[in-house]
Amino acid sequence: MARRVLIGVVLAIAVVAVTFFSSEEQQVPITGRTQRVALSDAQQQELGLQVYDQTIAELGDDVITSGEQHEMVKRVAERIARVGAVDKPDFEWEMTLVRSDQANAYALPGGKMVVYTGLLDVAKTDDELAAVVGHEVAHAVAEHGAERIFREELTNRAVTAASGAFADDPERFVQVAGLLGAGAQVGLSLPWGRAQESESDRIGLIYMARAGYDPKAAITFWQRMDRASGGGQPPEYLSTHPSNATRVRQIREWLPEANAERRQRDEVA
Repeated sequence: MARRVLIGVVLAIAVVAVTFFSSEEQQVPITGRTQRVALSDAQQQELGLQVYDQTIAELGDDVITSGEQHEMVKRVAERIARVGAVDKPDFEWEMTLVRSDQANAYALPGGKMVVYTGLLDVAKTDDELAAVVGHEVAHAVAEHGAERIFREELTNRAVTAASGAFADDPERFVQVAGLLGAGAQVGLSLPWGRAQESESDRIGLIYMARAGYDPKAAITFWQRMDRASGGGQPPEYLSTHPSNATRVRQIREWLPEANAERRQRDEVA
């Protein structure tokens, strides 16, 4: 048994090493973090556009193209997208407002984004909405979707390789693969997800400041979001997102950096 486990570990390390070092290395804007991604910019745009077009077609009449809320989203999105385009000039930035009670928004690889009207019940001002839009633009610019695909591929290959030591015992193979998969989810995938969310919060603060919005509004937004959720969040270690309390604490730590960006912008203007 111990020998098989050792063989599985060696196989996993070999597969991870080959996959990791055959990928492209790059740096995330603002944070400077080194990352590896699975898709080129062109591939990200193609994937994002495909999902975006399909989503918009399925939503039909729930897509909002006029009115006060639409103008608010368009106004904020265009200003922050211009800032994000400095780091990703080839991305095709577009924000769509969708009728839904969900207080949510999301970004697709390549620059396509969706905001639900329920979010505007929480984000009451342009500055608060800018905190969310800045966060979503940051996800796209930091290529978190492409990075997530790469990491999932890396993890899946490692789990399969490690389980391969028990290939001649199908029942044990399934058991080992299941245990390793669950461990990778809690020990790797979820922490990675939370790290990406925090990174997007930080980059989003800088982007909203560069676009002329008040970074302190990110705090009021997440406090309002916490009240709206009634504290009904899962334990942080079982979530892909940091808790609202963690987000507020981190944003307070990053505010001096964002405020400096805002002052620099105002001085130039």
